[in-house]
Amino acid sequence: MDVATRELETRLRDLMKVVRLVKQLGSERHPSIPSGLLGTLTLIARANGHGEPTGCHAKELAVQAGLDPSTVSRAVAALVSHGLVERRADPGDGRASILVVTDRGRAALDEARTWYDDLFGRALADWTPEEVEALTSALGRLTTNVEGALGSTWEAAR
Repeated sequence: MDVATRELETRLRDLMKVVRLVKQLGSERHPSIPSGLLGTLTLIARANGHGEPTGCHAKELAVQAGLDPSTVSRAVAALVSHGLVERRADPGDGRASILVVTDRGRAALDEARTWYDDLFGRALADWTPEEVEALTSALGRLTTNVEGALGSTWEAAR
């Protein structure tokens, strides 16, 4: 492995450490969202879209999050118990339920989003829009390529 690739690995480890710190501080500042569940709540909200919530199934959520269904089940149970998400009967399949973010959940997401927007606004204050776009593109490409390199292992985990 070449020196540049090793340096990239080091920078990615540094980034993951900062991400863990951000998540920890975010949880402390936004206790209405149980620790570690902001990402899950955000995915449910995205699936719900704008306007009248359409909901998503837990199975779909597990695939989107790249998590085991049992992990998603526990996360959803915690979000429901905190009143941030509710289960509703699926109108297309009465045996299934869909997950919908509640008004309380949307308010908690808005509060967290404001904090994250402020944090990243300060962190990227001296970056040009082109630099932000280049990093965004490079991270997207890296993610796609790592998923491709994982191949069948990644698909099996999803």
